[in-house]
Amino acid sequence: MKISVTRVLLASAFALGANNLMAAQAAPASDTWLDQFFKAKLGRNSPAEEARLKAERANTAFREATTFEAAGPANPWLEQLYRAKLGRNSPMEESRLRAERANTAFREETTREARPADNWFEQFYKAKYGRSAPK
Repeated sequence: MKISVTRVLLASAFALGANNLMAAQAAPASDTWLDQFFKAKLGRNSPAEEARLKAERANTAFREATTFEAAGPANPWLEQLYRAKLGRNSPMEESRLRAERANTAFREETTREARPADNWFEQFYKAKYGRSAPK
């Protein structure tokens, strides 16, 4: 009886170990516990994760931003007249610009949130004296 219990426990330990090894291989490299700990502790990715993301972005193919200077309107005189008279582009030019915007792909850049400048003193000075503060 003692030998069979030991064998069952040993077999279950091997099965659990093999299961953990298979699960560890299936998880992507970014999901390691160290990266998660770093992100939770400092609020940003680890340097290794940042390098991996940067390399991934560098290897991603984007269409090159091309200039369409040569592909202007067929009759610039008529376009200028239409713009001067009505204050907007002709419908033909609008559709050409819309199609150009739809066919052009640009790399999406991450932007930081722009906060308004801290100019409370300038506003106070202008409200009190009616002119801008001296610099």
